[in-house]
Amino acid sequence: MSAAHGRVLELQSQVDLLERLRLLTHFGSNLVTVSGEPGAGKTWLAQRYLEAWAEDKNQSLLLCYPNQDDRQHRMTILTQIDSHARFSPDDTLVDNLTNIFDDEPCNIVIVVDNAQRLSENLVSELWMLVLEAQDKPQWSINVIFFALPRVLDPLITRIGYGQEHKPVDLEIERLSQDDADRLFEYLVIRFIDDKMEKRVRHAYSKVNKTPGDIIALGEKKMEKRIVIRSIVGSPVKIAALILLIAVILGGGYWWMLSAEQTPEHVLDDIVANGTSTKEQTVIPALTGRTKESATASDTPDASGENTIEPPPNGVNDDSNALPPAVTSDSDRVGEDDQGQRVVISSEVVDALMDGKAESADTKQLKDVARQVAPESDESATTGEPQQTASTGAEQSKAPSATEQSPSTRSQSLPGYSFSYTTAALNAMSDRSYTLQLAAFNSLQEVEDFIQRHRLQNQVYVYPTVRDQVNWYIVTYQNYPTIQMARDAVSTLPRPIQSLGPWAKSLRQVHREIERVK
Repeated sequence: MSAAHGRVLELQSQVDLLERLRLLTHFGSNLVTVSGEPGAGKTWLAQRYLEAWAEDKNQSLLLCYPNQDDRQHRMTILTQIDSHARFSPDDTLVDNLTNIFDDEPCNIVIVVDNAQRLSENLVSELWMLVLEAQDKPQWSINVIFFALPRVLDPLITRIGYGQEHKPVDLEIERLSQDDADRLFEYLVIRFIDDKMEKRVRHAYSKVNKTPGDIIALGEKKMEKRIVIRSIVGSPVKIAALILLIAVILGGGYWWMLSAEQTPEHVLDDIVANGTSTKEQTVIPALTGRTKESATASDTPDASGENTIEPPPNGVNDDSNALPPAVTSDSDRVGEDDQGQRVVISSEVVDALMDGKAESADTKQLKDVARQVAPESDESATTGEPQQTASTGAEQSKAPSATEQSPSTRSQSLPGYSFSYTTAALNAMSDRSYTLQLAAFNSLQEVEDFIQRHRLQNQVYVYPTVRDQVNWYIVTYQNYPTIQMARDAVSTLPRPIQSLGPWAKSLRQVHREIERVK
């Protein structure tokens, strides 16, 4: 069902639906609506159909999101069908494809996920495209909508009213208990920790038996929710958490109270100075005599020193508790602590104004660092380029081994300039693609084709059987993706391009080779 963990599980109900889709899109042109509830696996079915059940078609996958308009949808579809063609996203799909293909043959399948978000105008355009393909025998265009149930039914019924050809409706069936159990065991329970298995199985007994809900049991978010519930659900751990919070709050409250208490030495001063005025909270006003004595105390005596008289009884001198005097002098830019001016060169000022640092000669620093650095560092530093160079050499040799001519791994055929290359084709990855150039019913036709286009030692030839008839398939090169294979068509000679070469999956090639066995 899912491609998670590097594995794919196809359930029987899904295989049956994919088989019906392949039959409907293999003969003629149709508009098919596949409906299913949320979590039924519509997105996975759409991608799986294009990946494994429609490999011989020119594919376009449209994933609909909110706030997208018809112009963006047309551009996505047309770009995937032919990335090099010129088209106008403001014109209809029928007009654009007519300008691209005209009377040339085409085999196109357009898959739309979340099709309920399409506008009525674009749905009508896709339906008109299917009708246009039915009038042109060389065209084969199929449109498949994956949508929620009963959302597109009124619109599909209205656009198909009075037409001889009607759209086809399919529904994703609910998983049987056996399929649901198989999906749960294969893609969920295998990757759950043993300590969590019991809880996950309990959650599975209550979940809806849909692929989306079942796979969600194995996601990390579900695991985190289960862990949080297990922690919160323990009475002992709840009590410990409450006790910890109480201790933290009590410690903070005690610290606040201790910080507000008066220091002991302040209390001692108050007790020592307290006589008849121990309860007095305001300093009394100084009398005239006191003012005169204070003025006299500030004047220097004959020796040049200030004489300080003791304060009168009942008066405390708290001048030491006052803040320091505010100075009006401040540091100035360009002067040092002794008042001497520091001169900065104009070059440095210009560099600072321009936001640029002056360049410095670091050659001597590099020489010293090179002498201090151990020899092991130098060997490691020099070893990295050598290792990189050797790795690059190995990598450069790898393509040459992969790109050997097909004749190096072939089965010779006496009397012909080519050989069967089934071994080389079987060695290629199932996920890669090749270009099918032609298919013939006799070896002599293959020989004539290779001689005519000068393709000696450049193509792969393998036999197969279709409908009890022997066929000999001629393919060209190996590409990691289908898009690279399609782009490579433009690099072929024009006579070969006129034959209509198309991208073919190596998985299909391997199946055709197995038919001969």
